[in-house]
Amino acid sequence: MTTKAKNIVKLGGAVVVSAGVSAIVLKCPYFNVLDFGSCNKDFHYNVISMSATIGGFLFTGISILISTLEKERIKRLWDYNYLDNLYRAAFIGITANITSLVIALGIIILKFEEKIQWILADVEISAVITSIVFFIWSVKQMIFVISRLKDNDE
Repeated sequence: MTTKAKNIVKLGGAVVVSAGVSAIVLKCPYFNVLDFGSCNKDFHYNVISMSATIGGFLFTGISILISTLEKERIKRLWDYNYLDNLYRAAFIGITANITSLVIALGIIILKFEEKIQWILADVEISAVITSIVFFIWSVKQMIFVISRLKDNDE
């Protein structure tokens, strides 16, 4: 199996994991989206803060990756598709963060029917879970890149 194919399989696996975790959390009897109504808008403000922070870290990670491409060892990893999932995971995480930001702002600012609010809250929570999964994966990949840079310096 080629590196590109392995990357796609791993990326698909991460998407399945984040969807599975989201489904488990949303169906869990100990987790009730209706309880967020008692949090008022605090929950959504916290989602905005967390999503902006994680999105910023992911964007910084992509910037670090781009700045290291001048190193021969990293360039070789890039050319042979070993770093594809790093930037793909970061972009998926950033997209999930933007989704949760927009939904949280929409819930705070706009008036929706109660049923639509709960559906939006479900999507918001799923986007947060997806962003966390891909943030963790991006951090793992960045540690790999940093270790390669360190190995290159020795």
